[in-house]
Amino acid sequence: MLNQGKVNHYGKLEMAFEPRRGYTRLVHVYQQPPLKASRELYTDNKPTATVFIMESSGGMVAGDRNEISVKLAPDSQVKLKQQSALKIYPSHNGERCTQEITVEIAEGARLEWLPEVTIPFEQAKFQVDTTIRMAKSSTLIWGEIIAPGREMRGEIFDYQSFQSKYKIFVEEALIAFDSFHFKPQEMNLSTIGLLERAYYIGSLWIVSPQVENLNIRELQEMIQQESSIQASVTKLTDHAIHCRWLSKEQRTLHKEINRMFEHVATIL
Repeated sequence: MLNQGKVNHYGKLEMAFEPRRGYTRLVHVYQQPPLKASRELYTDNKPTATVFIMESSGGMVAGDRNEISVKLAPDSQVKLKQQSALKIYPSHNGERCTQEITVEIAEGARLEWLPEVTIPFEQAKFQVDTTIRMAKSSTLIWGEIIAPGREMRGEIFDYQSFQSKYKIFVEEALIAFDSFHFKPQEMNLSTIGLLERAYYIGSLWIVSPQVENLNIRELQEMIQQESSIQASVTKLTDHAIHCRWLSKEQRTLHKEINRMFEHVATIL
């Protein structure tokens, strides 16, 4: 659990999915404001359940905490998407906002977490811990984008702190641990080895026994087509790939990460 002081809003969302009569159903949901889940949506008579995660407060204020728990029963197929960007408001009292996401994906199940933007406002403090536990036969496609702030208002790395820990376990073996902690007022993020001239960070995690069907060279060529973005593809294991983008512009990054997401999702 994350260390936390006084809690203002304590959002909690628990979701459990399982196949029923040919479709994946949201069989259990517990929601505590400001977090809420939509009903399942289906397209083209496919069994995949698409569910939107909503944050009714409009953003997180210092001291707020969100907990999201997702469980997929064997052979479930789920797409999750945040309804809008996650906004982190200024911390005028020194407290941070925290978010904890835990995911369990059982045998043969598939989860797609479509990318949305996290925006830390001026003076914001935010910590997010994401832990994913998967079966060897399950599939994960997970995207995320981190903004430098409200760029249109001139807020570029004016937040106090942004900390993220992202872990993926397959059959209890840790295959990925991505951790960073940005403190722009204490760090020069434009230096070599950090963000250099970039403002936005994009990530795509792909874990599946079908990863061998992806052509790494083709992915590398595809990810480097947009010359204004720095990007790379890393093979973590025989069943796992990580893509990362550094961009100065959000719209182009969003388009590129969604393009790669759709390409991979079609193949896997």
